[in-house]
Amino acid sequence: MRLASIESTRVLAILAVMVIHISPFANPFDPTVWADPVSVVIGGFLNQVTRFAVPFFFLCAGFFLQPRLQAGDALGVSWRYSRPLLLLWAGWSLIYILAPFNPPMVFEVGYQAAMQPQWQMLLSDLLNQWWVGGMVHLWFLPALVLAVLIQALCYHLQRPHWALFAGGVLFLLALLGGSYAKPLLGEEWKLLTRNGPFFSLLFVALGCHLRHCEWRLKSTMALLLMLSGMALYALEAILLWQLDGVPLNRHDFLLGSVPWALGLFLWLLANPDWGRGSWLERQAPKVLGLYCLHMLLVIWIFPLSMMWHSPWWELGKVLLLWVLAWGLYGLLAAIPGGIRLLRLPARRTAFAERNT
Repeated sequence: MRLASIESTRVLAILAVMVIHISPFANPFDPTVWADPVSVVIGGFLNQVTRFAVPFFFLCAGFFLQPRLQAGDALGVSWRYSRPLLLLWAGWSLIYILAPFNPPMVFEVGYQAAMQPQWQMLLSDLLNQWWVGGMVHLWFLPALVLAVLIQALCYHLQRPHWALFAGGVLFLLALLGGSYAKPLLGEEWKLLTRNGPFFSLLFVALGCHLRHCEWRLKSTMALLLMLSGMALYALEAILLWQLDGVPLNRHDFLLGSVPWALGLFLWLLANPDWGRGSWLERQAPKVLGLYCLHMLLVIWIFPLSMMWHSPWWELGKVLLLWVLAWGLYGLLAAIPGGIRLLRLPARRTAFAERNT
């Protein structure tokens, strides 16, 4: 089953993820560079307006996997779905552990000396690191795997709706320990609740529920739901910032993420031919590989941001990352065996819809 609208939006989603990670108008190594009010608002807006991407990916996984989970042997299906993702996660974790963040330093002080600070950083937060792997963005893959396994267990017990309930509870706990921790608890939990099944389970379960119930909305209603979710999300982010000093770019998910992502997904289902035959649709098979490889480019581009404090560079580095990501994908795909680092078999691809 293929829907052009879903395929095309997956490419927009990976572009959005790249915007989040390249951090325009925000320097994670020196926050004082873009500390003026205008830059804070622009950087926060770009960081947050792209936050539809990860919930969308989770919804896709649940929606297109649901028929196989319902057909029988849910635990076996979930393991066959998850195993290649875990192998990919392990492979890319190893790459990021071994790849130097600052290649010129390797020539200056040697490989081991250059890598020592990098390895120490990885070992400095073991409570959260084991949920993530070798690079921060890889948290998505184990989070997806855990959500799928929990959903499969609920199907195995013939109680698939339990996953929705559990996902809702974990989602609220994640907000309590994360974005809402400062006003409600005074400080955030040491456990980073973005990781694991805290957020992923709810969206995977919602995707399964949408498919099971064959729930649809008319295009206009779905669009209104999406816009309402975006408005709620924006209101939450602004109030947390103004009343409690929570930075705009702190949030991975908020309460508004649910209607925002659901509205978007239902709008795409109501317009299945959107993007058909477009460049976006043709690039969809590359999304998983682009997700895995793009942070390698991000960490190599960041040092340039330390030298070039220009609004034009902040915008240009986004385009640069997009172009280089497609170029690196092509190079890896041309290497014998490289495609295994970029794309899973179509029926097993977590980022693809043709897994039913």
